[in-house]
Amino acid sequence: AMLWNYVKEMKKKKQQQSNDSDDDPPIESIVLLAKSHLLGFYVQCGFRVNRPSPIVHGKELWYELEQSCTDATQLQSLPKEDESWFCKMEQFKRPYPQVKPFLEEHNQWVQKLRDEGQCITSGYRVDKDGKPGGGGLMFLAAKSYQEALDIVKNDPLVSNDCVDWELNGWIGQVGDIQMR
Repeated sequence: AMLWNYVKEMKKKKQQQSNDSDDDPPIESIVLLAKSHLLGFYVQCGFRVNRPSPIVHGKELWYELEQSCTDATQLQSLPKEDESWFCKMEQFKRPYPQVKPFLEEHNQWVQKLRDEGQCITSGYRVDKDGKPGGGGLMFLAAKSYQEALDIVKNDPLVSNDCVDWELNGWIGQVGDIQMR
């Protein structure tokens, strides 16, 4: 409850800032650091995982998470009536240092699509210890396989030949998925 209240207050403060003309810089997002075992909790609270953090504290890896302070109701969270789910699975085929700049471009590309109203989410898989390296997974809504393919081909990880990837349609059998 404390985290939800904090996020709610920050979003309220952002709304007040847009109505005021004070000298404080606008609040665009909430950024926090977390260890791998807490990533699921924060994702459920609406944060996205940006990257492993360059900040070192102790022996464990920390991750940078972020939540936009824009109104969440603007986000398309389910496919439209004439759309279906598609899933792109990927695995790096080049060493991480070569892929890293394109991974950052990928994250910005996905965020831009979300800001434009595209129903899409992207993340990476981790091993049993919570360490990255299992590849990536992206869900998106599109009217057809061809439309989904056209979107995926614009992914910086795909267009720069950083990943082996596969695109499939996805049909939920029990339950469904919804974007946050």
